[in-house]
Amino acid sequence: MPTFLPPLFSRRPALQPAAPTLRPAATAPIAAPGTSFRAFQPITFSQRGGAIAESAPGAQPRGPRAAHVARVALLVAVAGALIACDLWGLQLWNRDVARVAQVAQVAQGDRKGQAESQVMLQAVEEAMEIGGDRGGGSGEGTSHSSPGDSSKRGSSSSSSSSSSSSSSSSSSSSAVVYRGAPWKADVGTWLVECSEQFLDVTVGEALFAQACPGNCSSNGVCNHELGECRCRHGYSGPDCSQLHLHQCNLPASPEWPVGPWVASICPAHCDTATALCFCGNGTRFPHRSITHPCGFVYRNHDFVFSEVDTDLLFHAHTGYCNADPLVGFQRDYTGCGICEVDGYLGPFCDTRVETFCLNQCSLHGTCHRGYCECSDGFFGIDCSLPSAFSPQALFTMPHGLPRRRLLDRAGGCSRGAQTQVKQLGSSPWEQQQQGEPVPTRHRARWAQRQAFESTETEQQKQGKPVPPRHWAQWARPQTKPVGSRRWVRRRWPLIYIYDLPGEFTFHHLEARKIRAYCTTRLYGMHNETLYNHFQLYGMEVAVLESLLASPQRTTNASAADFFFVPVMGGCITARADDSPSTSMQGKFKNRRSYFAADFYQRALEHIRSAYPYWNSTGGRDHIWTFPWDEGACSAPKDVFNGIMLSHWGNTMAAHDHSTTAYLLDSWHDIPTALRGRHACFDPLKDVVMPAFKPPSAEHLRERLWLNPVENRRRLFFFGGNLGLNFTHGRPEANYSMGIRQRVALYFASEPNRHGQLGLLAQPDVVVQPGPIYDYAVQLSQSRFCGVLPGDGFSARMEDSLLHGCIPVIVQDGIELPFENFLDYPSFTVRVAEAHIPNLVTILQSFTDDQVRAMQRAASRVWMRWFYRAAVLLEAGRQRAQGKEVGEWVADLEGMEGDDAVDTLMQILHMKMFRDAWRRQEGPIMCSREGKVPSNIVAMSK
Repeated sequence: MPTFLPPLFSRRPALQPAAPTLRPAATAPIAAPGTSFRAFQPITFSQRGGAIAESAPGAQPRGPRAAHVARVALLVAVAGALIACDLWGLQLWNRDVARVAQVAQVAQGDRKGQAESQVMLQAVEEAMEIGGDRGGGSGEGTSHSSPGDSSKRGSSSSSSSSSSSSSSSSSSSSAVVYRGAPWKADVGTWLVECSEQFLDVTVGEALFAQACPGNCSSNGVCNHELGECRCRHGYSGPDCSQLHLHQCNLPASPEWPVGPWVASICPAHCDTATALCFCGNGTRFPHRSITHPCGFVYRNHDFVFSEVDTDLLFHAHTGYCNADPLVGFQRDYTGCGICEVDGYLGPFCDTRVETFCLNQCSLHGTCHRGYCECSDGFFGIDCSLPSAFSPQALFTMPHGLPRRRLLDRAGGCSRGAQTQVKQLGSSPWEQQQQGEPVPTRHRARWAQRQAFESTETEQQKQGKPVPPRHWAQWARPQTKPVGSRRWVRRRWPLIYIYDLPGEFTFHHLEARKIRAYCTTRLYGMHNETLYNHFQLYGMEVAVLESLLASPQRTTNASAADFFFVPVMGGCITARADDSPSTSMQGKFKNRRSYFAADFYQRALEHIRSAYPYWNSTGGRDHIWTFPWDEGACSAPKDVFNGIMLSHWGNTMAAHDHSTTAYLLDSWHDIPTALRGRHACFDPLKDVVMPAFKPPSAEHLRERLWLNPVENRRRLFFFGGNLGLNFTHGRPEANYSMGIRQRVALYFASEPNRHGQLGLLAQPDVVVQPGPIYDYAVQLSQSRFCGVLPGDGFSARMEDSLLHGCIPVIVQDGIELPFENFLDYPSFTVRVAEAHIPNLVTILQSFTDDQVRAMQRAASRVWMRWFYRAAVLLEAGRQRAQGKEVGEWVADLEGMEGDDAVDTLMQILHMKMFRDAWRRQEGPIMCSREGKVPSNIVAMSK
């Protein structure tokens, strides 16, 4: 059983942290957690060799300094009240108290008293930092210093290597804890002081009513905002009536009867809308899918793609396209029955099952392998956008994200530490009657609201809100729509999601040749959800699905703080060269990175021409996802002006070149005219996101991340591809930039091809080649786990944190998820590449207490490396259709803590106020009095 329960899973209500306690002298009893400063006897402080002395209870100050002592006692009392309030951030409070103390001492002219006041302030700061940790973990909004980052830890690490570990070179004593996670001081301070004040906003949104030509000829979905059709794969034109042929095969020749090999090669019938292969007319089962190498001669343990096995495919009784599935296999169908086309399973790939679509079309349409055929006037890539044509009284379950409480903290300390809870259904005028102004960021929004309200009658203003129950929760209005207008409650930051043409989004889902590509989940024989364990590039899908159903999404682009561009770059990269229409030859120089960059550039040109929002800011408020190995390294130079979400935080401080060993992905051949000369990652604007890891019932049931230090007997663990000298190793010398090979050279625990162990191999250090079948067990039994790159990013950071193993990062100048925002030294160790031989020595310098503290900090942040929102959205859809979900879903729902998308929203929320480019006079900070900042205009009736 775990020996501790981190606050991430505690049932303590949010925003109700235990008050930090003051640590008295060693002779004084320790106060119980939650005790305020007023529970202590008056304390005086004196500087005697650094010790803190406590006066006897009831003792009265004597001598000429009595007034000074009383003043110090008063300051302590004030400090206790402010900490009990715990609303405005301790860093700001420290600054204010220090200023008051200094003014008082200067006025008195007592230099000695001034020095003692400084000692007192240091003691209060230390008590606040340590008290939060002793109480079982810092509560929300509390400054915190993990014991793992104490001066002792720093000195021990630096004694081994002066520059090997970031934990020794930078202290986390300035870290600020917000919602259970340690943040860098400036980020955490803003989140603590401001985020809850400016979280919720009411926005006027239109119910779009633009019609499309010919109703898109039933080959597309009408975008009612623009009046444009979004055609499915294979169709184009203003009304989606033009059919574009997508051939499966390359040109044939005598040597190649059906053309040279390509992933879409088809010996039977080619569906020219999607370039997928089926048995076709003239067979008993024309819709039976065929995936290569089915249908080709198998000779000498290999397939010969220049010879079609017509008997195997078309024999009247036993051919693959005519065999009765009830009879079963009557011959060896070598290469057949590999059901790679999404939506088909069974031994003959003719059992129809549910296919993957974004948010499964929000249950407002029919899913066709990634394309959503929307119904009832809904539109959008996932059919989640209601239009003026959508019915308003259908009774179905909502399918959006879980409803969150709205926390009103604008009253500040004058209203105590109580939290008022409001329902999402409150209308703007009801908020005014309750004395709560609705904040907004721009005066233009207020003018827009006045324009909306001027057309409404007084009776409508006084009506009670009746939300249509068939809409997804994020889209529900607070009132009945009046004509084409509605008021909705949103959360900052407001994000507008472009509805792009299918060539940048769902076309690549429709025509993918391997169903596991581009998805986070598939569906089994009974339409049960099967999460994809072989797809690390699912971040773009998980983020997009979460945002499409999030309370931050708005259809009012003029009110948006950010714009999300849903180019499915990972899927585009995966599909490169999988059919003649996606060839990388010629212009793209056989480079997938160049091929994908061209799609991003064309998407930018589209939004520049169709919308005004990019040009107004130069794209700095636009968000793009780059989930492939080297992230945004291949981004076009103009696209790179925006915010890049990727897995590869290469600042190019140490590695200023393409680091992949897979030549197809190298970005060196992208022309400078397209790419420019930008870095792969800019820590001032970009965000490194975690890779998608599917939920594991075993992981959630056993809570492996809580396995205590006492049960972790292994010092260090890394398992995976170790290069050419090991079994199944990659042959390229530059794979992993040589880092994995160097770690194996010194610490390999298994013999290499030459029968040699690592030069410094030790019993409690495991470095072994993959595959490793008890990988989760190995991680959960180790104290430290290696985070080493592969072909670009590697998901070892996620593996480590999800199993409670302290990450050891070895990749110079390359940042990990959220590293430019979270306080990494409190839960990770960074070792310079030059100090790989000292790796074990560095790790041995950490004491059990330090390891325990770092593991505790890691257990508080692991959820931020997991896409819980997307997983729970899918569980909600399954329940809404009467399907069973696993017991692990209830475990996941019961866990508290913010996930990866929540973390992204908190970062964007801060950037929305603090990015200097948004205001000429510099970053914006909220006011301590709880008033709206100068650039915020309260919306009133």
